[in-house]
Amino acid sequence: MTRQSEGWLSISTEGFAAMNAARPAEHLIKELVQNALDSFVEGESGQIALRYGIEAEGFVVECRDNGSGISNLSDLKVVYLTHKTDSHLKRGRFGRGFKEALCIAEQARVVSGGQQLAFLLEHGQRVTRQEPALDQGCGTTVWMRMPWPAETRERLDAYFAQFLVPRGIELLVNGERISARAVEHQVQASITTELYDPISQSWRKPSRATRIHLVRTKLDETPTIYEMGIPVAAVDWTMPYHCDVQQRVPMNPNRDAVAAGYPVKLHVACLPLLLEQMDEAALKDEWVGHAGRRCESEVQKRIIARAFGENIARSVPRMGERHFDEDARELGVEVVNTAQASSGFRDMLKVFVPSAREVVRRDELAKAKRADSESFSIEVARQSGDVRQQWLERQGGAEAVGRCLEFAVWFCQQLVDTCPGRENRVSGQLTLNHEAGVTLYAHWSTMNVLTLALDQPCFWQNPLGPESLQVLIHEAAHALNMHHGLEFRQELERLAGIAASLMLHRGAEIRERFSDLLGTGSCNLSRSGSFAHSGS
Repeated sequence: MTRQSEGWLSISTEGFAAMNAARPAEHLIKELVQNALDSFVEGESGQIALRYGIEAEGFVVECRDNGSGISNLSDLKVVYLTHKTDSHLKRGRFGRGFKEALCIAEQARVVSGGQQLAFLLEHGQRVTRQEPALDQGCGTTVWMRMPWPAETRERLDAYFAQFLVPRGIELLVNGERISARAVEHQVQASITTELYDPISQSWRKPSRATRIHLVRTKLDETPTIYEMGIPVAAVDWTMPYHCDVQQRVPMNPNRDAVAAGYPVKLHVACLPLLLEQMDEAALKDEWVGHAGRRCESEVQKRIIARAFGENIARSVPRMGERHFDEDARELGVEVVNTAQASSGFRDMLKVFVPSAREVVRRDELAKAKRADSESFSIEVARQSGDVRQQWLERQGGAEAVGRCLEFAVWFCQQLVDTCPGRENRVSGQLTLNHEAGVTLYAHWSTMNVLTLALDQPCFWQNPLGPESLQVLIHEAAHALNMHHGLEFRQELERLAGIAASLMLHRGAEIRERFSDLLGTGSCNLSRSGSFAHSGS
C-alpha cells in the first residue's frame, strides 16, 4: 500500500536547508555513515558500504548497512523526533544528521524493514511516498541525489580516508576498504560528554568514564579529536597521535567544532601517559603547561623535572647589590627565568620550585649551621679521644695544626684589613666532613669566624700552597661580600691581587713568622723574600 503526503519534513524544508547550506559536503554525508555505525551494538560485526560520485541522475550518494534498521520510516520526516533512548555511547543526536543532509538533497529514498520512503519533487512540489519494498534483509539503505559538482568526490575521498573504523566493522568507500588502524595506547578517564534531558528538554554535559584511544598519525595528517571513529576537530597538541574518544563528544550545533575547553580536558587525561615519550623541547610546548597545571601534583613534578631538570631554581630580580641568580649558579643550580615560560609553567614552577633566593639562603643556613654545630677547637680535638683526635694526629698533631690555623687566620686578617672602614677581627676553628658526597673546605661566618675542615689536607700539609691560598682568599672575600655574585667575583679578584702583593713585599716577614711551615708541602719563600712554588 502506497501512502503519499506533502512536504519532506514537518518544518519548512527550505528553511532547514538555509540553516545547513554552508556546511561542507563531507560533514553532511558523514551523518549517514554515523547513523549506520549507531545501528550496530558495540563490539558487533557489520558492514557499511558508502558510494558517491557522478551518475546519470547527477551526484549520487548511497549508504548501505546491515545493522538494526529503522522501525518506523515516518519518523524520518519529523525533526528532533526519535523513539530511541538517548545515550552518550551513540554518535547521532535524534536523527538530525539524516534530515540535515535530506534538506539539501534534490531527491532521496530510504529503504529499511521492508518499507521504502521516497522524497520526491513532483511539479515543483516536495512530496513523500511510502510503500512496500522488496525485502533487502536487515539494515538500511539511504540514497540521495545532491546538487554538487563532480570535484566533490575528491573532498569526500580525502575525508573518509581519515575515518578510524571501529573494531568489527567493515567500511567500504566506493568499493575500497578503509583499513582499521592500530590503537597504540588506551587512556581511562572521566570526561565531559553530551546527553539530552527529556524532563528539562535541554542538553546536559555530564562527565562519564570512558576510554580514549591514541592512534598514531600518518605523515600528512593533523592530530585530530575523533568521536568513536569520526573526525571532529584538531586536538591542538604536538604529539603524533589522534585522540579517539569512545563516547559522544560535546560539540557546537553543526557538530564541526568541539565545546570550548574540551581539548584541554583531553590533554589533561592523556598527558601522564605521553610524558615519557616527550623530549625536553616537546615538554615545554604551551599546551603541556596549560594541561599540566590541571594535573595531579605528582604529574606536575614529573613535567617540571623532565622539562627543566632536577637541580633548578626560579629566577628572582636583583636586590640591591645582591644577585641571588648568580649565587645559585655558583652552587651549580640551573636558574629558570619564569618570565619566559607560559602561564601554565609559571604556575607549576611557583608551586614546586624554590626561588634562587630560597636556594641560596638555604645553602647559607645549612653551611652556617653545620659550621656552628660541628666546629671545634684544637684543644677539644686533642682531648676528644674520637675521630677528631685521630684526624688531628693524621695532619701532624695539635701543634702543627695550630700553626697552620694561625697562618690561615693571619693571612685572612691581612686581606680583610685592606678594606677601609672595616674592623673585622678574624678567629679560627675546625670541623670535619661527615656526609657522603658533601665536601666542605671552609666557611666564613657573619661573625668573621674562619672554619677549616680538618680532613682537607691542603690546609695542613701545604698551608702556603696554591689550593690552600685559593680557598683562604675565597673565604676572605666573604667577609666583605657574603654572596656569590658579580661584586663577590670583583672582590675576589681584588683580594687575589692583594695576596700576590703580600707574598711579594712581605715575604721576609712571612718567612720569619712562619718559618716552621715553609718546609711543608712543596711551597717555600725564596731568598729574595718573594713567594715561590716549586711544583705540584
